[in-house]
Amino acid sequence: MLDEKIKETIQTAYSRLLEAKGFRARYCQKLMLAEIARTLGAIETDQEGNRVEGPHIAVLEAGTGTGKTIAYALAAIPLAKSLGKSLVISTATVALQEQIVFTDLPDIKRHAELDFSFALAKGRRRYLCLSKLDLVLQESASMNQSLAFYADEITELDDAASRILYQQMLDKLSRGEWDGDRDAWTDSIDDNVWNQVTTDHVQCTGRKCTNYRNCYFYKSRERMHKVDCIVTNHDLVLSDLVMGGGAVLPAPEDTIYIFDEGHHLPAKAINHFTHFTGLNASQTWLEQIHGALENLVNQLGSGVHLGVNLPRFEAATSGLVELVQQIRENLEELVAPGMPGSDRGGSDRGRYQNNNQYRFVGGRVDAAIQQIAAELFSRFAGLQGMLTELVEALDYRLEEETGPEKDILEEWYPLVSAMTARAEANALLWSDYMQEDDPELPPRARWVDLREGSGDLQVNSSPILVNQTLNDTLWNRCFGAVVTSATLSVGGNFDRFIMQSGIPRDNCFRALPSPFNFSRQGELRIPAMTSDPRDPVAHTQSVIETLPGLLAGTLGSLVLFTSWKQMFGVLDGVSEEFKALVLPQGELSKLEIIRTHKKRVDAGEQSIIFGLASFAEGIDLPGQYCDHVVIVKIPFSVPNDPVVATLGEWIDMKGGNAFREVSIPDAILRLVQACGRLLRTEQDEGVISLLDRRVITQRYGEIILNSLPPFRRVIEN
Repeated sequence: MLDEKIKETIQTAYSRLLEAKGFRARYCQKLMLAEIARTLGAIETDQEGNRVEGPHIAVLEAGTGTGKTIAYALAAIPLAKSLGKSLVISTATVALQEQIVFTDLPDIKRHAELDFSFALAKGRRRYLCLSKLDLVLQESASMNQSLAFYADEITELDDAASRILYQQMLDKLSRGEWDGDRDAWTDSIDDNVWNQVTTDHVQCTGRKCTNYRNCYFYKSRERMHKVDCIVTNHDLVLSDLVMGGGAVLPAPEDTIYIFDEGHHLPAKAINHFTHFTGLNASQTWLEQIHGALENLVNQLGSGVHLGVNLPRFEAATSGLVELVQQIRENLEELVAPGMPGSDRGGSDRGRYQNNNQYRFVGGRVDAAIQQIAAELFSRFAGLQGMLTELVEALDYRLEEETGPEKDILEEWYPLVSAMTARAEANALLWSDYMQEDDPELPPRARWVDLREGSGDLQVNSSPILVNQTLNDTLWNRCFGAVVTSATLSVGGNFDRFIMQSGIPRDNCFRALPSPFNFSRQGELRIPAMTSDPRDPVAHTQSVIETLPGLLAGTLGSLVLFTSWKQMFGVLDGVSEEFKALVLPQGELSKLEIIRTHKKRVDAGEQSIIFGLASFAEGIDLPGQYCDHVVIVKIPFSVPNDPVVATLGEWIDMKGGNAFREVSIPDAILRLVQACGRLLRTEQDEGVISLLDRRVITQRYGEIILNSLPPFRRVIEN
């Protein structure tokens, strides 16, 4: 039961904020605040303050204009403080994360007069590693290049330009003008350049590092654990859970999580539990291990003994090279360059998703491949064990040694740790390929890609659902949680999100009303078009002919495509006069496109943004900046996505209907996100045009239309 004192604190803070900002209370915002307070306030605890079984999660669909940040911050901050729990606010995008840290929370703290502290938490790779910077400036880190695990990790850097940049970094650090945070550097830093001077948890020596006391990551982590509220992103939360929870962020059992943009969480979790390896690059790496370790032994000399058995390493790696070559020959027969993917169709064994990809049907791998995979797993697990022993020896010696020997050990520790992690990654992948999936559980998607450019074969394995994993690692462990987004349900039905996320049904699921008057503020238009999007050539031509007239007289508009090919096809087909009005995604950064678009509109000039999925959400273009949104096609999932295809096969095999249970709900959620670009305030008005008449010609069209916001409808004959 919600404590009366906390209830009064929340109500008073809300009233103060509204009065100070001159806002009026929004019904949907009050509902959201009340649901969060009710859910978190009702959590039962034992004498030690640990949560006992029962509902502890609020899943709240809240559309644009609700004021979600105010609602969840005002409800959760006082509750978390009173319970002695950490509050972690997690977002999917950097833009929202920065808005919460630099704008929303300072505003709430000041005007609601709540006493709380907060900090931004970033992963280790967002911070400079002083030891790595020392190495690159001494030109000692060249081994990193030669030990790259995947071919695309091996990069050609402009040595002169990068050394100037690294020296500038050192100078700014010494003058106190920079805190080692990549995002705080004045200019953008190329990924390849940055990767040379950052590290991860595997390669970090922690307290044994000479630079530990000055480490920017550990300084930020120390500050983070002293605050009431931590703002971070889904990827860091998931990374922490993969490491067991409590490794970087507070332990889940002592944490209340707020997942804003929560519809992204399941997909991001799938990425975190995906395994892959490049065969050519792995073979190259294995061939280099013996020479690298020989170099380590020679550098240390006879004074420091690590127990490295070089002949044993040579035998282990040469045997693995032969096995990798063998599996590559088997897989090359499935993915052969130059063979037309679409014409090859498939069989009960596999499907040719495109020219360069082969997917195993239902995730079932051939017996011959399973057999080699079992041997690969055994060999890589053995190599991992040998390397782990060496890492432990290095770790021990780091505490014992001083002087030049310690410098050598510090240089080699991250390299050998990286080798160990790479061996483990391969062991995990091949362990997965040797398994027979439990027929009662969702299978894993397994497929092989021929990488363009490098010509490498990449072997992949991914879960198709992470509901049970998330339930085990997050929902069952956390003290409490709130998941919110504008798109979590289809017409108030949360079945799809429950299947994706694994949140138990006995928790709170609610779709909140919108603050907008959709029938007054917006119009959904289905123009008269004869083409069917399933005929891409005819449909693209029809879009080329329709767009100029459709957008005539509109100041700011957004046109959303589902593929690069069609977007550039339309751009190539329109007149030069119309093309001059367009700002296409890909030619400029997203921020630059929005800045230029607003500048044009402010000057009274027509401006049209062409974009794909990333422009269908998280883009804020209120008022005249966007009074017409054109959705070119219903955004169905890409049919050749191996994870989506395997999930569909599994659902159909169990007697379900993948199109109805997955494809349609997912398309609806993407459409709702796209429609959300039109109305950003209660004063906005505008038009949504959907250039896909399947919503009125196909049986499923009515389901889609009735799931969209209730705009006025204009369907042209």
